[in-house]
Amino acid sequence: MKTDEVYAIWAPAESEWSQWAKPTLFAQDNDIEAKEADASRIVDTNAVPGPASDIALIVDLPDGDSVLWGVALAQRGYRPVPLYNACQYPGVDRSKALVDVTRIVDEIGKGTLAVMRAQIAPNAPPVFLLDADRCRNRFPVAGRFDNRWLVFPQDFPSANYLLSRGVKRIILVQESDTPQTDLAHVLLRWQEAGIQILVQPFLAVGLPREITVSRPSGFRTLLYRALAVMGLRRNSTGGFGGIVPEPSSSGWGGG
Repeated sequence: MKTDEVYAIWAPAESEWSQWAKPTLFAQDNDIEAKEADASRIVDTNAVPGPASDIALIVDLPDGDSVLWGVALAQRGYRPVPLYNACQYPGVDRSKALVDVTRIVDEIGKGTLAVMRAQIAPNAPPVFLLDADRCRNRFPVAGRFDNRWLVFPQDFPSANYLLSRGVKRIILVQESDTPQTDLAHVLLRWQEAGIQILVQPFLAVGLPREITVSRPSGFRTLLYRALAVMGLRRNSTGGFGGIVPEPSSSGWGGG
């Protein structure tokens, strides 16, 4: 299946949430193999309430797990919105990439047919999908493909937009109770606007619980984005990714 066909399934024109989907990974290959998912790989999402007009979800899990959750939630009526913004390493040896997105791409392929068959309503609530490993490796070395990335408030709907659509609760599915720093810049804006933020650790039982998002460094400052992306590498095709150059050596001599 061609990547534009796969992308159209994950980001259909009839869903208003598709305007936030990132095409970065879908544009890296000419084809993404869409195949039947292994039934044993279906995850249990019952800790998360069913779709409701006042709910939006964020799934921030590593190494393809967020895709598995997105597919499972799609089968319950949610609209998965992929926000992955890291480019793949442009070669065979994927180990050169600081953020290995191989499994994410593989899970997208395995989940495509399930998402297509889910018959998700055009007004279905969104579940934004993130890679929790997006910026955990902070020591790039020469010759590696640095595709670390961050999310910014501009990558999500504004608080006013969410409230205008009736969204009053955000449920964050992740490994721990505390949001990653970049995501906290988004969540705190929503919380200040009156949107309730709840966390559901993905292996925990019981209902999601409300949290108070701590104020991250640089919150609402003009320089935050510029400082945050320092050291990251934008890719000419979109998203983040570039080879870390060898350190240059220069010298001078005088007589």
